[in-house]
Amino acid sequence: MPPVIEIAGLRKEYRRLRGGTHRALDGFDMLVEPGQVHGFLGPNGSGKTTTLRALLGLVRADAGEMRILGQSSPDTLPQVIGRVGAIVESPRFFGNFSGRKMLSLLATAGGVPQTRVEEVLSQVGLRDRGKDLIRTYSLGMRQRLAVASALLKAPELLILDEPANGLDPAGIREMRDLIRTLAVHGVTVLISSHILAEIQLICDSVTIISRGRRVLAGPVSDVLASFDHGDFRVRVADLPRAAQLLGAAGVAVTAAPDHLVAHRVTEPARLTELLGGQGLWISELAPLTPDLESVFLRLTGTTPAPDGANQVDDSVLPPAPPPPVNEFSFQPDPAPEVPR
Repeated sequence: MPPVIEIAGLRKEYRRLRGGTHRALDGFDMLVEPGQVHGFLGPNGSGKTTTLRALLGLVRADAGEMRILGQSSPDTLPQVIGRVGAIVESPRFFGNFSGRKMLSLLATAGGVPQTRVEEVLSQVGLRDRGKDLIRTYSLGMRQRLAVASALLKAPELLILDEPANGLDPAGIREMRDLIRTLAVHGVTVLISSHILAEIQLICDSVTIISRGRRVLAGPVSDVLASFDHGDFRVRVADLPRAAQLLGAAGVAVTAAPDHLVAHRVTEPARLTELLGGQGLWISELAPLTPDLESVFLRLTGTTPAPDGANQVDDSVLPPAPPPPVNEFSFQPDPAPEVPR
């Protein structure tokens, strides 16, 4: 089967407020295969949202080719739009509508049977709160309502920008289970997220973007394996002596305050033999397996922000245009809330 999403050589420039241009996308490439949960990762300002908006026809790219479900985007996007659900940026809803009424309105506008309203409310865990006004919803509940709106058309492709935003740990796990269930039933899911541990758990493959270019792509297991260099954490009572002994035996060692890191170890038992033979008994010998966060930080050169997001300087970016009302997500200006 052909890829569900194909992007090749995508370029997009914005004019800076103070003159000149900023290249948001610089020849970006991405492939998403059918039935996968694919993670789309990058620091703020790296081009993730611009990519999604260009793919969905919300901004026009300057160059490059894009295809969704085998159709060129944006030229023939109307032919497949009924098979795509998407949430790009934070959706807004009428606060004085109930969740059920909001979804019912969207179903009517999209020609979707009203039976889908109850189905998607159940899917995202909002059936018991469907009658409540949206203004009473927490941020996490609004996020789940947004996902419900994207599921109304029973899409073959679901594109989610930060779907776990505002969710507590239990809500994140529910979202993970929902996405995996959708994938089991043949839905291809593209997720843009800052929660790297969650991406590692849920995704089959990833694409990492930095400064508008793809820096790495592939199955999650292969990506992690490519950064596994055989490092081991070693704890002993006498760290300086242990470092000296290992170094003399040709083992590359890095010292940390309370342990050593032995690099490119192919036979961990040799460390025990080297140190134990000199009366240095190892209290811990553990492989340092890379995780997606460490790979991400190494590739993008970013540092974790206090809230867990990864940040780069995005001051050069122009302010994002207001999201239009489109058939991917219904995003009207908030209605004034009046007493009922």
